[in-house]
Amino acid sequence: MEKKEKFKFKIENETHEWPNQFITGSEVRSVPPGIPNTMDLFIKRKGAPGKLVANEDSIDLNEPGIEKFYSQVADSSPGKL
Repeated sequence: MEKKEKFKFKIENETHEWPNQFITGSEVRSVPPGIPNTMDLFIKRKGAPGKLVANEDSIDLNEPGIEKFYSQVADSSPGKL
């Protein structure tokens, strides 16, 4: 039986595994303990600023490096608290 590849990503600084190459913003939000819709969700990739992720956005977890997601209070500037 072939072992299915798992894809890794981080939420805040905690590593998680996902069974599929793609994950949506709403699926990231559903990973325990969960990120409420009252918070903005961002993705940070090496060498790029944080990018807002909508619930319907699909993120490719097979890109080089590990995807890092973080949340902030809605209406704040990315990367600033």
